[in-house]
Amino acid sequence: MNEENYSLEAVENDDTRVEEYEELLLKRDQIFRESGSILTAYTKEFGDMIMANFELKVECIKKKKIISYCRRRINRGLPIEIDRMQGAIDKEMKLYYTQLKEMAEDNNRAQKAGMISDFCLNRAKKIYRRLTKILHPDINIKTTEDETLRELWEQIYEAYQRTDVDALEDLEVLVRKALDDLGDESFELNLIDIDERIERVENQINDMITSEPYIYKELIEDDEKKKAYKEQLQAEHDDYEEYLVNLSQAIDDMLCEGGVSIVWQMN
Repeated sequence: MNEENYSLEAVENDDTRVEEYEELLLKRDQIFRESGSILTAYTKEFGDMIMANFELKVECIKKKKIISYCRRRINRGLPIEIDRMQGAIDKEMKLYYTQLKEMAEDNNRAQKAGMISDFCLNRAKKIYRRLTKILHPDINIKTTEDETLRELWEQIYEAYQRTDVDALEDLEVLVRKALDDLGDESFELNLIDIDERIERVENQINDMITSEPYIYKELIEDDEKKKAYKEQLQAEHDDYEEYLVNLSQAIDDMLCEGGVSIVWQMN
C-alpha cells in the first residue's frame, strides 16, 4: 500500500469512527429523554398508590418515634409534655416530611403532563440530530470555547429534553447564523481519543438502560405486569395500615401501663 492510499484509508476510518460516535451520542441523549418520559408514565400509573404507601410508612415511623420518646420518659419517671414531644418528633421527622412534599410535587407534575405526539417526537429528533452533528461539544471543539455556541447548545439540549419543537426550530436558525458569523473555519472536529470516547458513551448507555427509570419501560408497557405491580402496592398498603393500627394500640397500652393519659394531636 502506497502512502497516498494509506492516508485515504486513515481518513475513511476516522470518518467511520466519527459517525459511530455521533450515533452513540444521539442514542445516549435519546435514551435520557426517553427515560424522562418513562418516569412520567410510571408516576402517572402508580404515583398515587406509591404516595399513599409512603404517607403510611411515614406515619408508622412517627408512631415508633413517639413510642421511643414516651418509653424513655416513663422509664425515667418524667411527665410527657405534648408540645415538647411534638417539637422533638417533628425535628426528627423533618427529612421524611421533605421527601413527602417532593414526592407530592413530582406526582402532581406527572399527572398534569400531556402526551407528546409522534410527529413532535420525530421532528424534535431530526432537528436535534442535525444540530448534534455540527454543535455537540464532544464533537465540535468550538462549542466549549465560544460562549455564544456554548449557550446555544445548552438551550438546544434543554429544548430537546422538553420536546419543544418550536424552540428547536428557532435555535437551529440561531446556530446557523452564529456559525456564519464565526466563519467557515469555526467548525473544528474533535478526534482526540475517539476510541476512548466511544467506549465511555457505550458504558453510559448501558448504565442508563439497566437502571431506573428506564427499566420501568417493560412494566408500563405490559398490562399483566402493571396489574401485578398494583396488587403488590395494594398488599403493601394493607400491611402498613395494619402495622399502624398495631403501633397505635401499643402506644395506648404503654401509656396505660405507665399510668399516663395523653391527648394525641397527630398531623
